[in-house]
Amino acid sequence: MADKGISYCVDGPVSIISINKAKTLNSMSGDDYIKLAELVDKADNEPKTFFTLLQSCGSFFSSGADFVSITEPSKSNSGESELKKWLDNFLSRNSYVTSVFIRHRKILICCLNGPAVGLSAALCALCDIVYAMNDKVYLRFPFVELGLVMEGGTSVTLPLKLGNNKTMETILFNKNLTYDELKGTIVTRNYDMTDTQEFNQRVINDLKNRANNVYLPSILGIKKLISINYKDNVQRANSVETSDAITSWVNGEPQRRFKILKTKLRKHKV
Repeated sequence: MADKGISYCVDGPVSIISINKAKTLNSMSGDDYIKLAELVDKADNEPKTFFTLLQSCGSFFSSGADFVSITEPSKSNSGESELKKWLDNFLSRNSYVTSVFIRHRKILICCLNGPAVGLSAALCALCDIVYAMNDKVYLRFPFVELGLVMEGGTSVTLPLKLGNNKTMETILFNKNLTYDELKGTIVTRNYDMTDTQEFNQRVINDLKNRANNVYLPSILGIKKLISINYKDNVQRANSVETSDAITSWVNGEPQRRFKILKTKLRKHKV
């Protein structure tokens, strides 16, 4: 089946957003991230839903930003400064996408069918609930490898969920967060399955069954109360993260490192 980008549908109380780019391990261009955010916002305004479900296909949830979109950004206007180009291509986009996830009112649920990398992993960490397909899943935040700082609110979400020391070790030494480290911190349940399509449908069915036994407006009220404790901090972190990162983009370090990965001149294990 041909890849269909990112799709959206509603099934009962659940808005379902699906990343359908298995041929590229569900890598995401800048436009893909913007579309994802637009669909999350659309789900936020659905009048009869209470859950927003993020799911993917194939073996990866998302391998992060695709190399082409980073190494070949949209052409800037003649005479446009590097600062303005990367403000347009990076800062405003990442800030917007992260902010949409932070302010989402419905219950955000991630169906983690496989590894998630970079900003995609950061968005998983912003979800209220993360279900793992099996114990092969992991999150990877290769910020130091790419000449970047933290993004997607991770300077708050990871210490909040993992603790400061674990976050420092993970980020500074570019380590994968394995299932054993994710369970009970970011991942709340392991479905112990091997087929992604069956896993995604199982989560949908479980959500619909559980929705029959609760007063759904209370769910949103509970999320609102819990998020009071951290939402403002994550929004502030989002602003600082993107502002701090712009210097790296203007200097060209992430672009150079992405080109190395793209041309396979440097060994890179996802």
